[in-house]
Amino acid sequence: MIFINRDKETKKLKETDGLKSREKSQLWRIFKYNKKLKPFRLSRSKFSDFLTCKRCFYLDQVEGLKYLDSIPFTLNNTVDDLCKKEFDYHRAKQTPHPIMEKYKLNAVPFKHKDIEKWQNSRNQGVEYIHPKLNLKLAGGIDDVWQNLNTKELIVVDYKAQSKSKEKKLEGYLEDVYHEGYKLQLDFYKYLFEKNGFEVQKRGYFVVYNATKEKEEFKNKLEFTCDLIPYDTDSSHIEDKIIEMKKLMEGKEIPAINKYCQNCNYINAGSKFL
Repeated sequence: MIFINRDKETKKLKETDGLKSREKSQLWRIFKYNKKLKPFRLSRSKFSDFLTCKRCFYLDQVEGLKYLDSIPFTLNNTVDDLCKKEFDYHRAKQTPHPIMEKYKLNAVPFKHKDIEKWQNSRNQGVEYIHPKLNLKLAGGIDDVWQNLNTKELIVVDYKAQSKSKEKKLEGYLEDVYHEGYKLQLDFYKYLFEKNGFEVQKRGYFVVYNATKEKEEFKNKLEFTCDLIPYDTDSSHIEDKIIEMKKLMEGKEIPAINKYCQNCNYINAGSKFL
């Protein structure tokens, strides 16, 4: 798909040079210009980019190459928003959500003054300023629950999908395309621990599956709701963050990742030009 650049407010066509803005007020978004100004903010998704392709990560975060725009997943986002409202109802009353009762979890949605901030992935999220690396690490959570027996927090992520009844949960976490899901919960656990919270090892994915077995649509999607447990491991995060900062401070652009579609698209196109 080809994307045309438009002004975000007016929606009118806007020329682009393929780079992030070099206006003074926007330089904080590019590491090479920001590193002496204030802690550089890196989201969970950017950390994931680093692990996926170091070259693309470097060009984006250090050199300020502008990523192509992406189309928002509005249907998935709607499911997320409705889920949050449902869990917020039980958060306010400090009662267990039906999915917790179904899976016999003695837990409730965690009630905290910063919950809305933590769920704001675009501008805030759960934040931790690494004192040695001068990085502001952040991740917008879908939800966090509390184990009523141990008082530990439980990191949770909502997922929406539509698979046949037989395949909706089979091998869910073994799917190669779901590797990033596990990293999400590991990273959230790391952030909460760095903020002084006790976090239990077992986190959960709340999986909403739109059923395909209906004979008629009738303008309605019907979902099943299931929990997929995942034993989180935040022990590997710190070393990778140190490695990431070392890369950012280096002056050499990493080599092309032969498996990365972005790297090789840019490389192949430059040969024609």
